[in-house]
This record gives sequence, structure tokens and C-alpha cells, in this order.
Amino acid sequence: MAGAVVVLIISLFLGGITVGVIAAVAFSVRREDRHFTLTGDAPDRISQSARWLNGVGRRDLDPELLRPARQLVH
Repeated sequence: MAGAVVVLIISLFLGGITVGVIAAVAFSVRREDRHFTLTGDAPDRISQSARWLNGVGRRDLDPELLRPARQLVH
């Protein structure tokens, strides 16, 4: 019985970590999508981590050739 309780506690702990990471990534992706910040550097540490987890980054982008996001939206 005690072994089952330990397994339950460990599985709840690991499940909570998994849900927390997914929620943080989803929140960060939604915030960056709303503010059109994917063409520049990540605005904060959570966004930087979410980009790393999703495999998104600025690869060979020249910021001088890209227009700021505010000019893209009317």
C-alpha cells in the first residue's frame, strides 16, 4: 500500500512539472504571437526557453532587411 502511495505522489509531481512546462510554453508562444516579436530577439527568459524547446530561432536573418512588426500591421 505504501508503495502505491509513493508511485502516486511521484506521478502527480512529474505530471505537474509536465503541465507547468507546457503551460509556460503555450503562454509564451501566445504572447509573442500577439506582439509580433518573433522577428527580433526574445523579450524575456520564458520566451527564449520556449523558442529553444520549439526549435524556433533567428537563423541567418538580417534585421536591416526585415521591417519592424509595427509597419506590417495597419
